[in-house]
Amino acid sequence: MPVSSRSPTDVRAVAPLDAAGCPRTAAEFTAWLQRTREAERAALARELHDELGAILTAARLDVAWLAAQPACHEPALAQRLEALRRVLAQGIGLKRRIVEDLHPTILTHLGLAPALEQLVASSRQRFDGRLAASIDPSVALDGEPALALYRIAQEALTNVHKYAGATLVRVALCRVRGRIELAVEDDGRGFDAGAVGCGHHGLAGMHHRMLAVHGTLELRSAPGTGATIRASVPAPSRAARPDTDRRVTGRRRGTRVTATPARPARDTPDLHP
Repeated sequence: MPVSSRSPTDVRAVAPLDAAGCPRTAAEFTAWLQRTREAERAALARELHDELGAILTAARLDVAWLAAQPACHEPALAQRLEALRRVLAQGIGLKRRIVEDLHPTILTHLGLAPALEQLVASSRQRFDGRLAASIDPSVALDGEPALALYRIAQEALTNVHKYAGATLVRVALCRVRGRIELAVEDDGRGFDAGAVGCGHHGLAGMHHRMLAVHGTLELRSAPGTGATIRASVPAPSRAARPDTDRRVTGRRRGTRVTATPARPARDTPDLHP
């Protein structure tokens, strides 16, 4: 992350410090920023869920009470109340989607596989083409690695929707040789993976997320051939079963980008809702 606009003193003021009071490595600093961002998103999600949710629910109950009153049975008034009820229902649905985008509660409570299933189902509503999923329900992963893979899938699907012009997208999650692997592949217009610069913040964010959890990131794409993003993290020992390992398929040509694992950062915030 560029810090040229700050003095060294400013950076030391916001960066996590080690026991000697010195800033940590750039990789640890980036990981700390990722955790701080997720903590802020979780806090905002809680506010929207609790405060805005209570307001919208109270309004919906008031509309239901009004609709039951004899004076409101007049057709024109009843029609307006029904329209208001539909608007409130849309508002509650929008609030739920925003809360899940900010902080996926299903990931916290049910795990990565159900969270990805829900993400794919939600993305199908916005995607004009075909969105296929092959998600191993036995994959057991939680904590920061699960959140990192979820965010990469979320960012990849957003990029496909906005830029790829794809007609077919595949999302896959499985175990492979003691690791948990996520792949998002599309048949869109693709891009020159070797020319991806620092201005592509979404791809840079994926890279830094993998650094923070000892993961690897592979990007394959070329103009006119679609794109494949593959991310993997070490599988927990209790979840690794070699007899069920399998490789996520993909045959795209392009540039391979592999992240160098970083030391785990400390002071992980509580991301539970």
